[in-house]
Amino acid sequence: MFFNNSNSNNNSHKKNSSFVLMSNISKSFNKTQAVSNLNLEIYEKEFLSLLGPSGSGKTTILRLLAGLERPNEGCISIDGLKVASHSNWIPPEQRGVGVVFQDYALFPHLTVFKNIAFGLKELNKKEIDAKVKEMLELVGLSDLGKRYPHELSGGQQQRIALARALAPAPKVMLLDEPFSNLDADLRFEIRTETKRILQKKGTTTILVTHDQEEAFSLSDRVGVLNNGTIIQVDTPINLFHKPVSRFVANFVGRADYVSGKIQASNVLSEFGTFEFNHIPTNDFHNNIMCECGDPLTDVDLMIRPDDVIFVDDSEGDCTIIDSQFLGGKIIYNIQLPSRVTIRSTMSSTIVYPKGTVGRIKFDSNNIVYFPKSSEKAIDLFKKN
Repeated sequence: MFFNNSNSNNNSHKKNSSFVLMSNISKSFNKTQAVSNLNLEIYEKEFLSLLGPSGSGKTTILRLLAGLERPNEGCISIDGLKVASHSNWIPPEQRGVGVVFQDYALFPHLTVFKNIAFGLKELNKKEIDAKVKEMLELVGLSDLGKRYPHELSGGQQQRIALARALAPAPKVMLLDEPFSNLDADLRFEIRTETKRILQKKGTTTILVTHDQEEAFSLSDRVGVLNNGTIIQVDTPINLFHKPVSRFVANFVGRADYVSGKIQASNVLSEFGTFEFNHIPTNDFHNNIMCECGDPLTDVDLMIRPDDVIFVDDSEGDCTIIDSQFLGGKIIYNIQLPSRVTIRSTMSSTIVYPKGTVGRIKFDSNNIVYFPKSSEKAIDLFKKN
C-alpha cells in the first residue's frame, strides 16, 4: 500500500538528524490504552524496528504514522512537517508514507504492472512506464509485469508490494510484519533483499515485528515496547548485552540470574568476586541506593547462555543436568553449587552427556546487574 506525497520537497538532512518524531503520543480505543505517552525519534535513512509482544502497541504506532489513526494526545512530525497534533491533521495521502502490510494487499484484478502504477496518477503514460520498469528492475522481477498476483509466489508478491509502495518515492516506509507469511528459508532471503532495496533507495524505514532475529538482522536500532510504552531504543548489540530492564533482558534473548551480594566495593557471587572501578568514593551505599531509598546490598547477576562456556573438569563444581539439541547448537542446563540452574549455548560439535561435571567460564563484562526485586538495571562496572 502507498500514500502518495503531493507536497514533497527537496530539503536535505544531516545524518542522524531527527526525521520522524513522535512526541508524548497517547492513543486509546474505548477504554483500552494502546499507546501511552510515547516518545520516539527516527533518523533520516535509518532502519528502525519496533519489537514487542502481542498487544504492546507496535501496529498502532505504525497506523498513527501512516495517518490511519489519530492520536488522542501528542504530536507527530515527518521531515519537519507536523502531520498530527491537537490542532493539525495531514491526511495519509499527503504524508509521503508508504506501507507494506502483512498480507501485501495487492489488487487481485490488476496485473503486476497496474498494481505498481496505481499510485502514479500524476505522471503521464511515458513517465509511468519508465517508473514501473525501474521498480520491477529494482526488485528483480522485470519479466513479470503482465502477470496477476495469484500467479506469483509469496516471495514475489512481497517484492511487488514493496515495489508498489516505493514507486511514489515515499519519504518513510512502514513495514507491518511483511515477512511473517513466508517460510523460514524464503523469509531470510526476502528480508535480506528488502533491506538491500531500501538502502539503495535511501528510504527511512520502520518495521513492526515480533521476530527478534528479524529485528536484529535488519535494523540500525531496535525499539522494545511493552504495554504501549517504549522501554529501550538502542542498537541490537546494546539491547542484547546492555538491557536497561528485566523485561528487555528476558524478552530479547535468553537470560539467567544468579544472586550476588555487595560487600564494600565488590559484588560476591558464585561466578566470582567483581570489583567496582568507577564508584566515586569507597562509601558505596552513598552512591548506589535501592529504588526505595535503602542501601543496596543484594543484587541479581544476569548472564546470557551465549556467554557461558562449560568446561569438562572432574574437579569442578557444576553439573550438566539436561540438554537440548537444536541442530547447529546445544543448550546445556547446568546446575551450580547453590542448585541454581543456568544455561550454556555451545556448538553441537561439543557434546557432553548428562551428569558431566565441570566448571564454567564467561566474560564478566557482559554481566548485567539488577537490584533484588527491581525492574531497572544498574551500571556498577565500566565496560571495557
